[in-house]
Amino acid sequence: MSSSKEALVEIENLQISFPLEDKHVSVVNEVSFTIPRAHTVGLVGESGCGKSMTGLSLLQLITPPGQITQGKILFHATPGEMPVDIANLPPRGDAIRAIRGSEIAMIFQEPMSSLNPVYTIGNQISEMILQHNKISKKEAHNRSIEMLQKVGIPAPEIRVNDYPHQLSGGMRQRAMIAMALSCNPKLLIADEPTTALDVTVQAQIVDLLRSLQQELGMAILIISHDLGVIADLAEEVIVMYAGRVVEKGTAEEIFYTPKHPYTRGLLKSVPVLGDTSHNKLYSIPGTVPSPLAMPKGCSFRPRCSERFEKCMELPQLTTLSVAHDVRCWAREQEALPE
Repeated sequence: MSSSKEALVEIENLQISFPLEDKHVSVVNEVSFTIPRAHTVGLVGESGCGKSMTGLSLLQLITPPGQITQGKILFHATPGEMPVDIANLPPRGDAIRAIRGSEIAMIFQEPMSSLNPVYTIGNQISEMILQHNKISKKEAHNRSIEMLQKVGIPAPEIRVNDYPHQLSGGMRQRAMIAMALSCNPKLLIADEPTTALDVTVQAQIVDLLRSLQQELGMAILIISHDLGVIADLAEEVIVMYAGRVVEKGTAEEIFYTPKHPYTRGLLKSVPVLGDTSHNKLYSIPGTVPSPLAMPKGCSFRPRCSERFEKCMELPQLTTLSVAHDVRCWAREQEALPE
């Protein structure tokens, strides 16, 4: 494997479950993928498919009583050294605390609820810096101003003293990005970073993430239901449905030669600029099944127009090319020979 594709994080057979009476209900099942250094991987799917839960597991932030019940999350902090298995770290232990914010940082879905309303933006960024660096409060404050400037907030020396409610939605998102990047993490997890923002601000945030990645050399895991954002940023795409990976491959393969019926449905649901047909926008029939009532066999079977008898059995990931896998019985004949 070339250095450009060297693994930073390897997720192997991840399972996340919640206890219910006398059994465990799995919300993420057998999820495996790799995040290479300095690359962007997109995680896409409808709400409730397990995307955010997968992202939270990388920082051991799953809300109890939920827990990782199977699998590995291997974090290769330093090339050539033994990786850390994040899945085995105590959620409140010193080891994971040293990683959170410093080595792996996360931008959460809603900045207004993620930022503390009673502290200034500068105080919250400084707190992150002070937690992971042995510097003075003044140095941390100056570093906070530098980070606000880096993410494009005007007059950062003034804005650093503002409270979250004094900033617009786009500015709050930029402040969240500044906080996440304040310790130069190796991996940034961006969970729906453009949700609730207008299209102009969305484009600005996407451009900002792209330019900061090039400047800092970090990897990005971008989690979104917005295929436009994924297409703009991601080099590799993971499509999740009902807690499982149903397709993964390069962005070109996923967007131009999608193989899973669910992926095709998602792409078909995207509005086309300049379309004058006035036809009703396509939507995939049905809804994502509840983990408590998962259908037998393929979880997408009740919504799939290509289903047949064999779909009553659970399909495994089939390798179609070097970097393209799909979980679908209808694609079985397209598999690479072993």
